[in-house]
Amino acid sequence: MIRVNSSSCQKVQMSFLAERNIELDIKRDDLIHPIVSGNKWRKLKYLLLDAQAKNCKTLVSMGGNWSNHLHALAFAGKELGFRTAAFVRAHKEQRLTPTLEDCRQWGMELIFTNRVDYAQLRHSFQWNHFSEQFPNSYWISEGGFSELAIKGVEEIGQELDKHYDHIFLGTGSGATLVGVAKACPESRVTGVAAFSGADYLRDQLEPYLKPQSNWRIDTEHHCGGFAKSNSELELLVNEFHQHNDVQFDTVYNGKCLLAIKDAVEQGRVKQGDKVLMIHTGGLQGMR
Repeated sequence: MIRVNSSSCQKVQMSFLAERNIELDIKRDDLIHPIVSGNKWRKLKYLLLDAQAKNCKTLVSMGGNWSNHLHALAFAGKELGFRTAAFVRAHKEQRLTPTLEDCRQWGMELIFTNRVDYAQLRHSFQWNHFSEQFPNSYWISEGGFSELAIKGVEEIGQELDKHYDHIFLGTGSGATLVGVAKACPESRVTGVAAFSGADYLRDQLEPYLKPQSNWRIDTEHHCGGFAKSNSELELLVNEFHQHNDVQFDTVYNGKCLLAIKDAVEQGRVKQGDKVLMIHTGGLQGMR
């Protein structure tokens, strides 16, 4: 298995926190591994072990042009001796992004597909879904979402040495949100959606979290959509880097920080509260 580093918590310095006597720590999951970093490793860990136990030879998944998930999967597959293949929501005539260039260099077969076919793939969850097209293969759904991915994320709870009133994290497929909410039932967990139109996630994730009610999805800080940005977000990310020497992407983690800032300034996070943000990695997508 791939050797990874432990993930520590770092105290954050920002003026909007100091003014209200609010403690914010950041869990540095971005330092777990230089390539398979953040929640990508946590979600893949038990899936890779399961694929090995089933003697599968090929890992098959799906993602977009800048997919952190595919980037991590391609590298992990190469390191562990798997072949890899991915359905990519893109045009085959386009120039490959740096993310997909890496994936191809690490041996991943890229299968370009249109939006309609890609949307249908989202309903595929069985590990052997593509056994006819790819013999001895193991299917991993978009973003790695699965019970095994959630199990990997739940290990975050075992690594925390104190209670947090609030935990914030960037959200795509929702596996990380589910895992953290299950692992930290006494904390209020907020998943900040990185894309517009994420309201459907509430119904999709609820069956995994019943009867818990300690979680919510923030759909107000996507800044116009997936991979979209604005001047407020960019200024905040730059300020954070200057004060804490920690780099954020503007796709997931920057938007999460923006949601925390607004929650503090609007009084939803109160004076004296202890807050944790989970750095989910993904800086490669900023190239």
